[in-house]
Amino acid sequence: MRRRIPYLGRVWETVDEWQLLERIARRVPKAGDDCAVVPWRTTNLLFTLDMLHRTTDFPTGTTPYTIGWRSVAVSLSDIAAMGGVPLAVLLGLSVPEFDPAFTDEVLSGAQDCCMAAGSELAGGDLDSSEELFLSSCALGECARPVLRRGAQPGELVCITGPLGATAQALHLMDDGQAEAANTLLRFAPRTSEGQRISKVASSMIDISDGLAHSLHLLAEASGVGFRVESERIPWVPGLQDPAFSYGEDFELLYTVPERLHRPQLGTAIGRVTNSGVYLSGPDGVPPLPDRGYSHGR
Repeated sequence: MRRRIPYLGRVWETVDEWQLLERIARRVPKAGDDCAVVPWRTTNLLFTLDMLHRTTDFPTGTTPYTIGWRSVAVSLSDIAAMGGVPLAVLLGLSVPEFDPAFTDEVLSGAQDCCMAAGSELAGGDLDSSEELFLSSCALGECARPVLRRGAQPGELVCITGPLGATAQALHLMDDGQAEAANTLLRFAPRTSEGQRISKVASSMIDISDGLAHSLHLLAEASGVGFRVESERIPWVPGLQDPAFSYGEDFELLYTVPERLHRPQLGTAIGRVTNSGVYLSGPDGVPPLPDRGYSHGR
C-alpha cells in the first residue's frame, strides 16, 4: 500500500521494500543480484551488505551468540549465492548500552560462523543506539559469478536443503524450547555448496525472502517461468505448515541443465518454463503468488 508522509515541508510517497529495491536497481545496475560484482584484475570481487535489528530479526529468546552468528551468516549466504569464495566480513554493532559479556558472545558467534564458512571476521565498527542494530559487510571473490539471470526453459530448478528452519524455530520459541530454536536459527551458509554448484548452474539466488518470492525474482531476471512440484520440496522435520512465503531459509535456489544435475548438489523440485510461476500439487497446478518476507510490512 502506498502512502504519503510529510518530511521537512515536503511530501514523500512511500512504497514497500521490494518496490524501493526495483527503483534503486534502475539507478544502480550492480545492485540487481545477491552481491555487487566488481571486476578486479583477473577475477571479480563480490560485495554485500546486510542490516539487522532487534525488532524484526531477533525474536525474544535469541541468544547473543546466535545474534552474532546470524548477523554474518546472512552476508556470507549472499557470497554463496554467487558461487563465491568468502574472504572477510566486517561487522557493525550498535547497542543501547555497552555490555562486555553480551559483546563477547556476539563476537564469538560471528567468528565461529565465519570460520565454519571458510572466512574471517576482519573488523567493524561500534556505536550506541536505542535498539540493538547490526550491519555486516562481506567480501568475496569469484572468477565466474552466477547471476539471477541465465535460466533457460527445460532446465531443472533445485534447492540445496530443506526449507522452513526459521519458521520452525519461531514455533519452538513460542513453545518455550529456546535452545532447539537457537540451533535452527544458526544456519550454515552454503559457501562450499555454492562454489560447486557455480560450475554447472545457469542462475542462482539464496532463499532469504521465501521460496515463492525467490522463484519470482529468478523468473523476472531470466525472463522465464517455473513449474514446481510440491511433493518434491523438502521441509525441516516437524514443520507444521509448508512455508512457501516465509523468509530467512537461506538455502540456495538454482537452475541447471538436466544433463549437468547431480543429486549430491541439491534436490530438483521442478522445471524452468516459458512463463508464469506455478505450484503443482493435489489441487492441480495453481499459480504460486509472489509473496514473501519484506521489511516494513
